[in-house]
Amino acid sequence: MADEKLIHVRLEYKDAIQSKKDILSSEMDLLKIIQTIKKYHKLRSEEFKLKIKLYRQIKTLLTEIRRLQKNLPELKIPEILKEHETKETTSKKEIANDNIESQLREIQEKLNSLGTNNF
Repeated sequence: MADEKLIHVRLEYKDAIQSKKDILSSEMDLLKIIQTIKKYHKLRSEEFKLKIKLYRQIKTLLTEIRRLQKNLPELKIPEILKEHETKETTSKKEIANDNIESQLREIQEKLNSLGTNNF
Protein backbone atom coordinates (compact mmCIF):
# COMPACT_ATOMS: atom_id res chain seq x y z
CA MET A 1 0.00 0.00 0.00
CA ALA A 2 2.95 2.28 0.49
CA ASP A 3 3.88 1.84 -3.16
CA GLU A 4 0.43 2.86 -4.39
CA LYS A 5 -0.29 6.46 -5.19
CA LEU A 6 -3.36 7.81 -3.47
CA ILE A 7 -5.65 10.10 -5.39
CA HIS A 8 -7.89 12.49 -3.54
CA VAL A 9 -10.93 14.10 -5.12
CA ARG A 10 -12.25 17.22 -3.62
CA LEU A 11 -15.95 17.96 -3.83
CA GLU A 12 -17.70 21.15 -3.05
CA TYR A 13 -19.96 21.02 -0.01
CA LYS A 14 -23.13 21.42 -2.09
CA ASP A 15 -22.04 18.67 -4.48
CA ALA A 16 -21.23 16.33 -1.59
CA ILE A 17 -24.64 16.95 0.02
CA GLN A 18 -26.39 16.42 -3.33
CA SER A 19 -24.47 13.17 -3.89
CA LYS A 20 -25.47 11.92 -0.44
CA LYS A 21 -29.10 12.82 -1.17
CA ASP A 22 -28.93 10.97 -4.49
CA ILE A 23 -27.42 7.88 -2.85
CA LEU A 24 -30.02 7.88 -0.08
CA SER A 25 -32.79 8.37 -2.63
CA SER A 26 -31.47 5.44 -4.67
CA GLU A 27 -31.34 3.26 -1.56
CA MET A 28 -34.92 4.21 -0.71
CA ASP A 29 -36.06 3.37 -4.25
CA LEU A 30 -34.29 0.01 -4.09
CA LEU A 31 -35.93 -0.79 -0.76
CA LYS A 32 -39.34 0.07 -2.24
CA ILE A 33 -38.60 -2.22 -5.18
CA ILE A 34 -37.62 -5.04 -2.81
CA GLN A 35 -40.83 -4.47 -0.87
CA THR A 36 -42.88 -4.63 -4.08
CA ILE A 37 -41.11 -7.82 -5.18
CA LYS A 38 -41.85 -9.44 -1.82
CA LYS A 39 -45.53 -8.51 -2.16
CA TYR A 40 -45.52 -9.91 -5.68
CA HIS A 41 -44.03 -13.22 -4.51
CA LYS A 42 -46.57 -13.44 -1.70
CA LEU A 43 -49.46 -12.81 -4.08
CA ARG A 44 -48.01 -15.25 -6.57
CA SER A 45 -47.82 -18.00 -3.94
CA GLU A 46 -51.42 -17.26 -2.88
CA GLU A 47 -52.49 -17.48 -6.51
CA PHE A 48 -50.70 -20.80 -6.86
CA LYS A 49 -52.42 -22.16 -3.74
CA LEU A 50 -55.81 -21.03 -5.05
CA LYS A 51 -55.13 -22.65 -8.42
CA ILE A 52 -54.27 -25.92 -6.72
CA LYS A 53 -57.44 -25.70 -4.65
CA LEU A 54 -59.50 -25.00 -7.78
CA TYR A 55 -57.84 -27.89 -9.61
CA ARG A 56 -58.69 -30.26 -6.77
CA GLN A 57 -62.30 -29.06 -6.71
CA ILE A 58 -62.62 -29.51 -10.47
CA LYS A 59 -61.10 -32.97 -10.20
CA THR A 60 -63.59 -33.88 -7.46
CA LEU A 61 -66.45 -32.49 -9.53
CA LEU A 62 -65.38 -34.51 -12.57
CA THR A 63 -65.20 -37.63 -10.44
CA GLU A 64 -68.72 -36.98 -9.17
CA ILE A 65 -70.00 -36.39 -12.71
CA ARG A 66 -68.45 -39.65 -13.90
CA ARG A 67 -69.95 -41.48 -10.94
CA LEU A 68 -73.39 -40.03 -11.71
CA GLN A 69 -73.09 -40.92 -15.38
CA LYS A 70 -72.19 -44.46 -14.40
CA ASN A 71 -75.11 -44.79 -11.97
CA LEU A 72 -77.80 -43.09 -14.04
CA PRO A 73 -79.50 -45.12 -16.73
CA GLU A 74 -78.41 -44.46 -20.28
CA LEU A 75 -80.92 -42.61 -22.41
CA LYS A 76 -81.99 -44.62 -25.42
CA ILE A 77 -83.02 -42.46 -28.36
CA PRO A 78 -84.98 -44.12 -31.14
CA GLU A 79 -83.31 -44.20 -34.55
CA ILE A 80 -86.05 -42.04 -36.08
CA LEU A 81 -85.35 -39.23 -33.62
CA LYS A 82 -81.60 -39.53 -34.17
CA GLU A 83 -82.08 -39.05 -37.91
CA HIS A 84 -84.44 -36.16 -37.28
CA GLU A 85 -81.89 -34.45 -34.99
CA THR A 86 -79.09 -34.76 -37.54
CA LYS A 87 -81.37 -33.33 -40.26
CA GLU A 88 -82.27 -30.39 -37.98
CA THR A 89 -78.65 -29.54 -37.24
CA THR A 90 -77.67 -29.65 -40.91
CA SER A 91 -80.70 -27.58 -41.91
CA LYS A 92 -79.87 -25.01 -39.20
CA LYS A 93 -76.33 -24.75 -40.57
CA GLU A 94 -77.67 -24.29 -44.09
CA ILE A 95 -80.08 -21.59 -42.92
CA ALA A 96 -77.27 -19.81 -41.11
CA ASN A 97 -75.08 -19.97 -44.24
CA ASP A 98 -77.93 -18.68 -46.42
CA ASN A 99 -78.59 -15.89 -43.96
CA ILE A 100 -74.94 -14.83 -44.00
CA GLU A 101 -74.83 -14.96 -47.79
CA SER A 102 -77.96 -12.80 -48.07
CA GLN A 103 -76.48 -10.29 -45.64
CA LEU A 104 -73.27 -10.22 -47.68
CA ARG A 105 -75.29 -9.57 -50.86
CA GLU A 106 -77.18 -6.72 -49.16
CA ILE A 107 -73.94 -5.12 -48.00
CA GLN A 108 -72.44 -5.52 -51.47
CA GLU A 109 -75.52 -3.85 -53.01
CA LYS A 110 -75.21 -0.95 -50.57
CA LEU A 111 -71.51 -0.58 -51.40
CA ASN A 112 -72.31 -0.59 -55.09
CA SER A 113 -75.03 2.04 -54.65
CA LEU A 114 -72.62 4.21 -52.65
CA GLY A 115 -69.93 3.70 -55.25
CA THR A 116 -72.14 4.97 -58.09
CA ASN A 117 -73.13 8.10 -56.18
CA ASN A 118 -70.00 10.23 -56.35
CA PHE A 119 -69.97 13.02 -53.80
